[in-house]
Amino acid sequence: MVFDETVKQKLAPLKIVVLTAHVFADGGRKASVHFVAQEWARLGHQVHFATLGLSQLSRWTRRSRFETLPLAQRNAFVEVQGNLFAGAYLPAVHAFSTSRAFAQPFTGLVFRLYASRLPDFMASSIRDADVVVVEGGTPLAFLPLVRRLNKRAKLLYFCRDLLSTVGASQHLLDIEVQWMARFDSVCVPSRKLGEMLPPGGRVHFVPQGIDRQLFDRAEQSPYAQGTINIVSIGDMLFDHEATRELAKSAPDVQFHLFGLNWSEDVPSNVKVYGERGFAEIVPFVRHADIGLAAYRADGREDYLAESSLKLLQYSYCGLPIILPANLPVNRGNEIRYQRGQQNDWAGLVKTALELKQKHDLRVSAMTWCDVAEASLATVS
Repeated sequence: MVFDETVKQKLAPLKIVVLTAHVFADGGRKASVHFVAQEWARLGHQVHFATLGLSQLSRWTRRSRFETLPLAQRNAFVEVQGNLFAGAYLPAVHAFSTSRAFAQPFTGLVFRLYASRLPDFMASSIRDADVVVVEGGTPLAFLPLVRRLNKRAKLLYFCRDLLSTVGASQHLLDIEVQWMARFDSVCVPSRKLGEMLPPGGRVHFVPQGIDRQLFDRAEQSPYAQGTINIVSIGDMLFDHEATRELAKSAPDVQFHLFGLNWSEDVPSNVKVYGERGFAEIVPFVRHADIGLAAYRADGREDYLAESSLKLLQYSYCGLPIILPANLPVNRGNEIRYQRGQQNDWAGLVKTALELKQKHDLRVSAMTWCDVAEASLATVS
């Protein structure tokens, strides 16, 4: 395994296809793959952002994500910015992961059937590609088809999480093992994550980035003057119980939770926003008093200390962060609690506010252009 903090370099324009489970939409969540794809397009590469893992069935199983998908992107590519085209494969049904052991043999069969073909608009872009970028999860199932369609394209595994952490099926875990050594590059945002992947990969560590301009321009606070506000972004491993206890202990503090659904037993001082566009969320982060990272993490998720995008965003904005004690983050702005135990929750809020008053907690970060150039350079 090789770790390489790659020096960015200028590349000739390339045709890049990104296979991802994410939707490219103004009102949807934004992950690192969105930012990197946008920067590749700005650098002059032709980028096709291909969404997989949705179907007509998603109207009921993943309704909010399905409704986020623009109509024009359903089974077609549309230009969403210069050089960047987004579209989704939307068949009648699709394969999906399940943790139920009895279903694993059937899951593998369904994934093989689902990933045995792609519509012409997506297949033709893969045939023409110089680089095919594959995110972890459902896109891995399409690797055999990608290779049949295009034997010359470089394969970049854009790996942001352990498959076991995100609940991927055993079939996808097996594909990751089988293909690890066949990728031209594996880009990870955490050294620890790279060490935990199956052996044989050409692993490159490229840190996460920040849209500095977007955060720096967000000068108008969305909060009422004189209020104390805690912000949380995302639903990955979200610890409802810890958040509930924290909110109940600080009734005068307002909690703003983005990117998740929570409808039962929500304290009155907690506002749940669901999915919102990233630009809408940014002012809530910049002007918050405290960032919350209530991860249900155990030792397998130590890589989040480096890879968590929200931890970096909170830190860039100089926020103290309340997070579980077993997550090994060491930027100097951490206020830790013990998961599953009694904590002085009110004391955590008090300590966080005092820390922010006494210290400048801001950290620097790579731009997404830096990340995009460094990632692509690993397959040059």
